[in-house]
Amino acid sequence: MAYLIDTNVISEYRKGGRCHPGVARFFRDADDAELFLPVQVIGEIRAGIAKVRRRKELSKAGMYEAWLDGLQATFAGRIVEFDADSAQRQPISEY
Repeated sequence: MAYLIDTNVISEYRKGGRCHPGVARFFRDADDAELFLPVQVIGEIRAGIAKVRRRKELSKAGMYEAWLDGLQATFAGRIVEFDADSAQRQPISEY
């Protein structure tokens, strides 16, 4: 089974030991090869980093930049492009 990870889930997982137990369990039990990150998540995180930079919290922004770089490396080959045509596709269960 494949899973598309949303921004709120990957952000929760980033908390490490403070992460919600259900989210931690999901990532612990999941096969990494089945986890995918939609490109929009990268955009949402990038927008959040820009907000932090505008508040002049540069060290915090740098921390988030490093996390995002790590995410992109971890999910290399598993970052899913999504456009209007993708949104029109029928769910697999309906085929």
